[in-house]
Amino acid sequence: MSLRKYEKNTKQYEFYKRMYKHQDLNFVLKMKQKYSKLDNIKMTMNKALSLMDSFIDPSDPDVDEPNSIHAYQTAERIRKKYPDDKEYQIIGLIHDLGKVLFTFDEPDYAVVGDTFVVGCRIPGTVVYYEETKNHPDFNSNVFGIYNKYCGIDNLHLSYGHDEYLYEVLKQNSDKHFISKKYWDIIKYHSFYPWHNKYSYSYFMNNDTDIEKLRLVKEFNEFDLYSKEDKELEITDKIKKYYNELLNEYFKGELQW
Repeated sequence: MSLRKYEKNTKQYEFYKRMYKHQDLNFVLKMKQKYSKLDNIKMTMNKALSLMDSFIDPSDPDVDEPNSIHAYQTAERIRKKYPDDKEYQIIGLIHDLGKVLFTFDEPDYAVVGDTFVVGCRIPGTVVYYEETKNHPDFNSNVFGIYNKYCGIDNLHLSYGHDEYLYEVLKQNSDKHFISKKYWDIIKYHSFYPWHNKYSYSYFMNNDTDIEKLRLVKEFNEFDLYSKEDKELEITDKIKKYYNELLNEYFKGELQW
């Protein structure tokens, strides 16, 4: 199976045209401010997972089924390799749940899609690079508003479900038992130009960034290739296992 094959005149092509039209530094800063204090709704992580039953990612050429299936498939791939690492299994299960942004009437380009850095030159490794020619960063300096080796955490990425779920975990840190290193996997798992093509490496500044890259790259093997597991049946037994796991690691309703 050929994964991440992006072709013109597809719904993915139209999606990324919209994304590059709207996702600039001003937009990202506005969205970060909008969700800097979460006050949309209170719900459990289990409820957020159930909302994925009705969401199909328009940016992904490899998924044509509800995102809940992809969540379970990713978690199951992790469980197969790390049967005792329940925390890592949970990350596989919840990594895309920031897509609940679609229930807040956010446009699709502010919910999904590969993330890229705004405020500096866009590298040729991004999906449909030719469609970035009208983006304000197209002819920017390679470092733009940043300094060399400034650190990955100091970059502004195009806004979407990664950043949002990171904020959910951060702002509800008293209501779950998920380690910080796993928050970072969630924050950067769609940052394909970095973890898949090694773009933006000149912003990495220490061993911490190197370790983040290692963790995200490993996670991507479970995330991306779960899409090949078309025959994996998500049984009631599997759902029960993860429902109980969520109840173990999350304490009641979170603020979203």
